[in-house]
Amino acid sequence: MIEVLRELSMSDKPWAAKRAEMAVALSEQFDGGGLDEFEFEMLMLNLIEDSKLDNEADDLDTKALLITAIHQVSGHI
Repeated sequence: MIEVLRELSMSDKPWAAKRAEMAVALSEQFDGGGLDEFEFEMLMLNLIEDSKLDNEADDLDTKALLITAIHQVSGHI
């Protein structure tokens, strides 16, 4: 699913691209030992539990893909 996030980081939808790029960066930081598991999970979930996402998301398919990918990468599915 990290590949899905990488693809979404190049999306023409700025709200999705920004969150996917941040998720990839957080995942790389976690893999490198820069974040503990709790911090990583909380930061990842904050990317999608934000009420701003509901306001910004203009494409439900992209939103669903982003949420699913972040849940899977963060270990919440």
